[in-house]
Amino acid sequence: MGETNYLTRENNTQKVYLTEDTIDIIDLLDKNYPYIIDSIKKENFILKSEECNLFKELVFDNKVVGFCSYDFSREFMTAALNSIYILPEFRGNKLFKEELEKTMVEHNKPSIMEPTRLIIEILIKYGYAKKINDNIVASAIELIVPGEHVIANKEIKNEEELSTHFYDLNICAPIHILDINECLIAYSLALNDDIIRYDCLEKRFEINAHYFEEIKGLFIQKDEEILKILVELEEHLPLKKYDLEEVIGSDGEFSPYIETLIDDAHVTYSKALQIKKQIKEEYEAGMILNESLLIRLAYLFNIPEEPSLVTHDEKCPYCEMPVDNHDKYCHYCGINLAYNPNDVENTLIDSINQFNNEIESDEDIRYIAYKFLKMINEKIDFEYAVFMTESNFNISFKTLKKYLNENNYIENESITSKGIDFLNNHPLHYYEKYNMDILDYTKFEQYYWKNSNLGGNEICLKFLERYDGEDVDEIKEKIKKNS
Repeated sequence: MGETNYLTRENNTQKVYLTEDTIDIIDLLDKNYPYIIDSIKKENFILKSEECNLFKELVFDNKVVGFCSYDFSREFMTAALNSIYILPEFRGNKLFKEELEKTMVEHNKPSIMEPTRLIIEILIKYGYAKKINDNIVASAIELIVPGEHVIANKEIKNEEELSTHFYDLNICAPIHILDINECLIAYSLALNDDIIRYDCLEKRFEINAHYFEEIKGLFIQKDEEILKILVELEEHLPLKKYDLEEVIGSDGEFSPYIETLIDDAHVTYSKALQIKKQIKEEYEAGMILNESLLIRLAYLFNIPEEPSLVTHDEKCPYCEMPVDNHDKYCHYCGINLAYNPNDVENTLIDSINQFNNEIESDEDIRYIAYKFLKMINEKIDFEYAVFMTESNFNISFKTLKKYLNENNYIENESITSKGIDFLNNHPLHYYEKYNMDILDYTKFEQYYWKNSNLGGNEICLKFLERYDGEDVDEIKEKIKKNS
């Protein structure tokens, strides 16, 4: 057998692939890591997911010896591990543990999509999980199962994503008690690895109503003990510590988190200011904990119209999403669950009403109008453009349409000559035309509107006078050639 031609990395540097689209894992492995894909095929290892948007090498002794992949959301600051593979000869070197801890220290606590029993056994070994009895395990790391892979011991109405901290080793499945009084327990479909390695299908054939009654009895009888176990497990996680200024920014500035959301057009500048103010007030009132600041930020930038998970009997008093009795804060909206629900409602009512007021500044409505009209001008289906605008900007089309009609930018679902003129004289047009993305768009937009009596190219050049560097000089030359 020939010697493996490992990819090498100096100082154990980990190469990372991140995209807003999707990465075909198999294709990436075929092109760049042939010895890893060969090992996967030789072991008949089955990836739980062949797609991701975050792919990270696992490096040991300066050699690339495996990989892990995540469903990563930069908008919602979450990372869900969906696959991990390590070459057999390098297992046992705590690479999985190091990867989890690195994610926690650099970002936030990850979750794990559809973990196999082997993964749970490793979590127990590393002290991230603990057995409650012979079969049931409590995990400090959240376990996620897509709605289409969730089943229950009784009929349930909706296909809902399963999010839990408990796992049943016997049937090789994450479990969640949806209703303890009715003994309604949700769990995941069997995975190929567990079928092969642990013969879990045979064990599933043997379970009956008595089996689930025993689980119900366990959670009733050991409620306080289970809560204590989970709290202790979570307190020992090496989580990144956040403070208020890090998450929302100092006075007069936005944090990198909020800047990214603005730059990616997930929120307008005016809305970002409102949200920053609201989070500051809530934090100072004790409604948000340091560890839930990022969750709260993400939630306020994309408040769901209604709860998407409705089967659970225990719900957050603020957002009505499911919670567990060990949770210190809601993992959906970030509110401190120890805070009095009545106080939450009374304190939030003004800021909620303020937040829900649609588009309060000319800059915001013009920005959204530009995005919408550009789609229409590029022959995007009108209804789809409406859907995308309402989804991305938290605005009803009724409000936007009123603005467009008042300015004669559209007529019979078509863009008018005035609409074209508006597109060609919007700051985002120049920002995109001259590839100015090395500069802060929000600052450019503010400068542009303050100097809108000047021509677009002239505004750009005057704005760029604030900056130095070869990249800026190249942009200036490009503008001058077009002037």
